[in-house]
Amino acid sequence: MSQTSSSPYREFKEKLRTFAQGQHGIRNPFVIAAVDPAVEHQVADRLETWSSGRMEQPEIPDDVTVQPTWLDELLPQTDVYKLLVDLGEPLADLEGDASPGERIEETMQDQLAEELVQQMIEHELSEDQLETQSHVVLLLNLGSLYPFTRASELLDELDRRNVKSTIGIPFPGDVVGGKLSFFGGESRHYYPAHQIDGQIQGVHLQ
Repeated sequence: MSQTSSSPYREFKEKLRTFAQGQHGIRNPFVIAAVDPAVEHQVADRLETWSSGRMEQPEIPDDVTVQPTWLDELLPQTDVYKLLVDLGEPLADLEGDASPGERIEETMQDQLAEELVQQMIEHELSEDQLETQSHVVLLLNLGSLYPFTRASELLDELDRRNVKSTIGIPFPGDVVGGKLSFFGGESRHYYPAHQIDGQIQGVHLQ
């Protein structure tokens, strides 16, 4: 299948380019697209290729910059991740009904989105990029963080921190009845980002 206007993969890139050139979003210039989990990493690699201006359409205008950010690489840099690695076995000694695994999951879910965005702001993006809609930030490999954070939680935190960059997140899952389903589960919250119709599948990358 060729990358035509009916391809959600191409539509995702085109919408990011349109926002980066000044179009207003529902609330912010944030775009999300469902991706077949089996090809999430392949999509991320292709988007990295597109960000560098090589062999991918649509062409990136000269006044637009695209930056891939690998969420799975940011994870080990967060304080909550380092703390939980340091704690390790002592979590099992805490009193209560929750298992160590449940405690870890709850702690990560409470803090991870905030700390990932903090890492981006402090180490990945310059002040000018944070204030510039023409700078596109691709948040990649979100599935590697499941079940600790979701696209909506990251977008909420980016909004709270008043990030003005254009943000694109391909998330592993689907859209069911107009609601986002992350890895086939129920979406607990939906941030009002621009949603690309359909699911990006392997055939759209050919």
